[in-house]
Amino acid sequence: MAAALHAQTLVHPPYLHSYGIRKATPVHLFMFFGPRTSFRDPQGLATAKMRSRDDPATEHDDDEVVVYGVNSGRHQLIYNTSMWTLSLYGSKGSGRDQFNTPRGVACDPDGNVYVVDGGNNRIVQLFNPRRAVQWVRAFGRDAGLNAPSQVALDEWGRVYVSDTGNRRLVVFDSAGTLVDVIGSGEGGIAFTDGPTTLAVADGLNPWSYFRKERVIFCADNRGGRIWKLRLDGGVVKKIRLPDGHRASYAAVDYYHNLWLTDTRKHCVLKYDHSLALLDIFGSRGSGDNQFEEPRGIAIWKRYGQTFIAEKAGAQYYWIGTRLKEFRLRPGAHENRYVLHTDLTEYSYVTLFAAAAGDTSFFLRKRFIFPGPRRTSITAAEAAGLQGAVLRVEPTYSSYTYYHTDHQIAP
Repeated sequence: MAAALHAQTLVHPPYLHSYGIRKATPVHLFMFFGPRTSFRDPQGLATAKMRSRDDPATEHDDDEVVVYGVNSGRHQLIYNTSMWTLSLYGSKGSGRDQFNTPRGVACDPDGNVYVVDGGNNRIVQLFNPRRAVQWVRAFGRDAGLNAPSQVALDEWGRVYVSDTGNRRLVVFDSAGTLVDVIGSGEGGIAFTDGPTTLAVADGLNPWSYFRKERVIFCADNRGGRIWKLRLDGGVVKKIRLPDGHRASYAAVDYYHNLWLTDTRKHCVLKYDHSLALLDIFGSRGSGDNQFEEPRGIAIWKRYGQTFIAEKAGAQYYWIGTRLKEFRLRPGAHENRYVLHTDLTEYSYVTLFAAAAGDTSFFLRKRFIFPGPRRTSITAAEAAGLQGAVLRVEPTYSSYTYYHTDHQIAP
């Protein structure tokens, strides 16, 4: 039996996928840029696999994404031009190629990049044809933006902006024309102290499990309340975060799980697409699985690559899975058993027993949803389950590296 690597809700990628740099520190940034920049109030993150950098003849480069990070205090955008090189864009000001205290950022595989230029009350649109971002336009002032904070995109190219000072969401088309307003009491929605945190889960995205779901997630009440809205602004659901927690930035993954960073509690909260809390990951500190004021978060949906900005750097993870609880109980009929699980991620679950060189499988890579679930199992004899092993693996690329094994008995 292969040795199990310790799996969590987020896991560190193997060395060859990160070259050992799981945490980008001020020292790493100085190695790239010298005195030209430094981490100063990092904010939003965005990531995509650019079509212009893709070799369609192979899948070997499909995990080579571009990541854009807002370095707000230096009024810059930091991004990678290859897997080993970084570049800077922007300076302080209100003109072309300039920002004033930028906040959120969003991008798509075609090279479009949108930055919330909060101090200038505008959205800056950039284009990255392959290696270097270029100015396209600035828009939003005509819409009366007031302290905008975050931005998200849907698969139709529409741009969603949390217009925090006006307590509303505004929607632009890809050319920067205002097409919709959500909030300010319209449609039964009245945001308070927000909206801020913002993400769009669009089932039209090729890397989307819920093909018919097209929704907006946003936060108000100073990050203490989460809304799930249809793209037309209709309310699907709203919840409050656990006491003391406040959402800062958001991202959605392949399964439309909602990931929220919390600068106050130095952690990441994970909800499923129905806004059931799955896990609270991390704590304050500089060690493994610890953060110092996590801010922007970005997830490449295909492989579960996860990037998180913090007070003076950034961290790189893969999506994993954690088995919070499990038990096996007799079912209502003979030779039937029920496996109770509580997982933090959609997972592959295998239940097997090895004896005298032979392996019996009771479940083989069964796909199980997160949260409390029950799975029916057939076994000829209860004795056959004595000492059985429950193996749990994530469904992203990390499943080839990370799993946990648990001894189980009926």
